[in-house]
Amino acid sequence: MSTGNEIESILTGFKSISLEEVAQASLMRRKDIKFVFSSRKLPFLLEEIAGYYRVLDVKGKRDQSYQTLYYDTRALDMYKMHHSGRVNRHKVRFRKYGTSSGVFFEVKRKNSRGITIKNRMQSDAGDPAILSREEEFLSQYTPYEEAELIPVLENRFNRITLVSPDQDERITLDHSLRFRSRLNGKELDTIGMAIAEIKYGTHLGASPFRGGLRKAHVIPRRFSKYCTGMAMLDPGLKQNLFKEKIRLVRKTVDEYEQY
Repeated sequence: MSTGNEIESILTGFKSISLEEVAQASLMRRKDIKFVFSSRKLPFLLEEIAGYYRVLDVKGKRDQSYQTLYYDTRALDMYKMHHSGRVNRHKVRFRKYGTSSGVFFEVKRKNSRGITIKNRMQSDAGDPAILSREEEFLSQYTPYEEAELIPVLENRFNRITLVSPDQDERITLDHSLRFRSRLNGKELDTIGMAIAEIKYGTHLGASPFRGGLRKAHVIPRRFSKYCTGMAMLDPGLKQNLFKEKIRLVRKTVDEYEQY
């Protein structure tokens, strides 16, 4: 059985949660912990936590497909701020969630206390485009103007969303990632890599998922899909501080392919 089929089979054993219920645990202002590991470990992790979380089910699908288009300035200021470790940095993106027909325009900001604040609006545009409403939204939540920004990177991936019974903990499991640069047209397939993110309010209590990760010998990592994708698709970019992440991605993909 392939990893993808095995994941789908295991997910049928989870209790489901609706999109409306998940919205109550959206944690738009949150702390988070990330983990990067081989997709081969996903079935083990899911079996370990099957009785502890509910899985998002939208129209019968529990492993949702996502699409993201990131924007940055022509000088790639947001990328450079992340590389230099600056606080109060932003990410600007359009995202299409799973089977939803809507496209959302989103701004994420990481403040000096390590808290991620996400604001989003549903876009009226059929395709990602910063129009008048998006421009007002951009001005409200960032120091940038529409004329400064260009689309620079897109990615596609599958996501499993899990929510704890008290809705104080939300977990996303991203896998089958593919990137394409809007600047040079290069593409990158990291299908063997999985990224887990635990999102919580102010305090993370006893987390069965964190326990499962320890059993699988997976440790926390700081990781940005945007910055890692940009760095790997354009070796000319400043990326000294991302070299460890790039090596991790390559090692993880190699482990998957050699299995």
